[in-house]
Amino acid sequence: MFVYRLSWCFYRPLLLVLCVLIGCQRPAPSLVPPPTPEVVVTKPSIQNLTNPLEFNGNAAAVETVEVKARVSGFITEIHFSDGQRITKGDPLFSIDQRPYLVIRDQARADVAKALAELNELESEVARYKNLLPKAVVTREQYEILVAKRDVANAMLDKSRATVAQAELDLEFCQIISPLTGRVSTREVDVGDLVTGTGSSATRLTTVVTTSPIEVYFDTDERALLLARQRAIAKRGGEAVTWRDIKELEIPVSARLVTEELFLHKGILDFVDIGVKPTTGTVRCRGLLPNPEELITPGMFMRVQMTTAEPERTMLVPERSLGIDQGRKYVAVVGETNRIEYRTVTTGRSVPAADGMLRVIEEGLGENDRIVISGMSRAREGSVVQPLEEFDVSPTAQEVVKP
Repeated sequence: MFVYRLSWCFYRPLLLVLCVLIGCQRPAPSLVPPPTPEVVVTKPSIQNLTNPLEFNGNAAAVETVEVKARVSGFITEIHFSDGQRITKGDPLFSIDQRPYLVIRDQARADVAKALAELNELESEVARYKNLLPKAVVTREQYEILVAKRDVANAMLDKSRATVAQAELDLEFCQIISPLTGRVSTREVDVGDLVTGTGSSATRLTTVVTTSPIEVYFDTDERALLLARQRAIAKRGGEAVTWRDIKELEIPVSARLVTEELFLHKGILDFVDIGVKPTTGTVRCRGLLPNPEELITPGMFMRVQMTTAEPERTMLVPERSLGIDQGRKYVAVVGETNRIEYRTVTTGRSVPAADGMLRVIEEGLGENDRIVISGMSRAREGSVVQPLEEFDVSPTAQEVVKP
């Protein structure tokens, strides 16, 4: 037993050395390099763009009419639903006609009576005139009869005027829309007694026009003067007064709060007579088509007005921009496909068909390849595999062809 333990103690170190030598002879595993990250790149787009100024505005109807009763009586019918679109001349309310029919018929009877009396007096006047030379009647009797005839003639005119007024009152019993547009809520119900007398006339509803529609906004005088000068230059230098500013056709665009693009395009229609001393701004009005009646009076709108000629502008997709401690940059793929973070100075945003673009004022060249997809893999100094390039173009409303 002692000899066995001694032998094991002798061979054990040799076995350990042998195992180490066998393990060292295994071939080292081969290292596969990671694939080069892929990124999508594009070049900046160069376009001739206008540089419009933006203002806050509110929509307003071109015409607004409060519909009031013109005769007194009870409402018998209401011919519209609240908010309905109507055409000029469409019936809105009916007032009980029966009292006015009685008045008209009485007036017509008075006309017939006055006409009969006048015809009788005309005959008497003619007879007295023939008898006057024969001294059968005196001059005084003749003149009295002529005066009676003139009074009867005046009474006939009065009766005819009463008939005309009665027929007009009958017409006023049918209240029609004075405009083509939309009608507001009704303020009376069937059976209500309404008054049609002067300032106390009952208001029945309100009707507004919907297309075109106006948008009011305040602009500074410099922007307004620049826009006017640009419009005059496009007309060949022919100037107009502020009163006729519509003739210059200064373009005005607007959008609603839920819209990204300035889809509603019109012209400058009115400029107020003076500058507000408290704000230094001028009240202006644009006129916009509104065929779908999407814009309703009172809606808030953002308004654009172009004051300068188009300029050559560089654009990149907003998704290509990164921010690092307030510094804006884009990832540029160099000639060796190595990523470089390029600091840029940006301008305004421009809507595009597939997203927003950003104006680049400094920091990029026209032929630089910028990363627009795969930014997380585009680490500065790393090598990437650039994929297909996409064209970057703004929307048609922003581009001005040279």
